[in-house]
Amino acid sequence: MKRKNIFLILIILTVLVSAIVLIGRRYFFSEPILSSSKNMEYKISQIIEKMDDNGQFSGAVLISIKGNIMYKNAVGYANIEDSIPNTFNTKFRIASFTKPFTVMLILQLVEDGKLELDGRLINYLPEFPKEKGKNITIHQLLTHTAGITGESRIPNLIDIEKEYYSRERLLDCIAERELVFEPGKGREYSNFGYALLGLVIEKVSKKSYDEVLQEKICQPAGMKNTLGDITAQPIENKAIGYNYNYFTGLEKASFLDMSFVFGYGHILSTVYDLYLFDKALYSNKLLNEKSKDLFFNKYGWHYQNVPLGKGFKKIRSNSLDGSINGFGSHTQRIEKDTVFIVALRNTKEYKKQIVIKWPDFMISRVLAVMYGEEYDMPKKSGAYEIFKSLLESGEDQASNLYKKMKSKQTHKYYLNKREFLFFEDQLNNANIKDLSKAYKKIQSEE
Repeated sequence: MKRKNIFLILIILTVLVSAIVLIGRRYFFSEPILSSSKNMEYKISQIIEKMDDNGQFSGAVLISIKGNIMYKNAVGYANIEDSIPNTFNTKFRIASFTKPFTVMLILQLVEDGKLELDGRLINYLPEFPKEKGKNITIHQLLTHTAGITGESRIPNLIDIEKEYYSRERLLDCIAERELVFEPGKGREYSNFGYALLGLVIEKVSKKSYDEVLQEKICQPAGMKNTLGDITAQPIENKAIGYNYNYFTGLEKASFLDMSFVFGYGHILSTVYDLYLFDKALYSNKLLNEKSKDLFFNKYGWHYQNVPLGKGFKKIRSNSLDGSINGFGSHTQRIEKDTVFIVALRNTKEYKKQIVIKWPDFMISRVLAVMYGEEYDMPKKSGAYEIFKSLLESGEDQASNLYKKMKSKQTHKYYLNKREFLFFEDQLNNANIKDLSKAYKKIQSEE
C-alpha cells in the first residue's frame, strides 16, 4: 500500500514539475512580440521625461523601427556652466562603442586582403617587441585573449591617463607591460588590446585612424558628425562630461587626454549618426555577409539576452554599453524587428547607480513599452533624498521627509536598505559622525 502511495505521489510530482517547466518555458522563453500600440511614443516620452525630472539622465535618445525614427529626445545640459542644452545634434564621447568601429575597420582590411585574422601582430606592427608579440594574433586582440593587460592592473591609471600620448608613446606604454598570460591561453578584457588594433589600422592603411573611419564607414553610411575626439581641439556641439558628487552635486568629470584611449574609447558621435550606422548594417555598404557574421557573432556588436520590464522576460539583442569619464553610451539592436535604440549621456555616477541611473534602468522600461510588458515608472532614491535633506536642512526636515515617503509618496520614491547603509558610510567616511548617527536614527523611525 505504501509503495502504491509513493508511486502515486511521484507521478503527481512529475506531472506538476512538467507543467511548471512548460508554463515557465512559454513565459520566459517565448519570443516577445513588438507591440502595435499607438501610445508607444507617448509612454516612452513619459519614461525619459520622468528620468529627466528625477535628475537620473542627461543626454539624447533615439529609437527607430524598420528604419524609421519613432522617437527622439534630448534632455539636460551639454554644458551646465553656460546653460547649453543637449540636442539631437550634440556630440558625445561614445566610450566603448568605439570598439565596434575598430572591429569593422579591421574586418574591412581583411576583406581588402591587407590583413589576416590569424596574422601575427608583429607582422603588421613590427615596432612591438618581437619576443613578447610573436604569438599574438589579430584574432586574439579582437577577443581579449592576447594576454595584453587590462586597465584594472594599472595602479597609477588616473594619473597617466591625463597625459598626452603620441602613437609611439602609447605603443611603448603598452609594450613595456608584461603579458598577463600566454597568448590564447586565457581571457582578460583589455582596452590596450584595442589600442594596438588602432595602431595596426594606421600602419597597414598608411592613413590616420580618423581618415580611414571617414572614408570606410562615415561616408558610405552618411555619418557627418562622427570623428575622433582630440583633447586640445575645439569641436562644435561637443558635450562636457559630468560626474555626480553626493555632497556637492554634478561636477566636471576628471580630465582625460583622449590620446590615451585611442582605438577603444576616443570617438565622438551623435544618436542620429549611430542610427545611420545601424541602418547601413542592413546593407552591404560597410561589410560583406561573411564579415557581418563575424561582426555580430564573434567580434563586434555581440548578441545578448537583455531584460525587459518588471518580470524575468528577456529578448535577444545586439547590446553594448560604454563608459568613460563623465559619459556613457548604450545601444540595442533587435534584428528580428529591425529595432534600434541608442542612448548617449553626459552624466555619470562613480560605480553606483543611485542618483544617475545606468542605461538598463531606462532601456528595460522602454523595451517593456515596445513589447507590451509591465513596467514601473522611474522613482527617485529615498535614501539619497533623505541624505541630501539632512545635509541641507537638518534632521527634522529629513525625518519629516522620510515619514512622507513611507506613507504618502511611495509612487515617487523607492526605499532600499543597501542604499541607506551606503550613505551612512559616506557620512562616516567624511567624518560627519553626528549626521551619520542622525541618518541612522531616521531609518529606524516607524
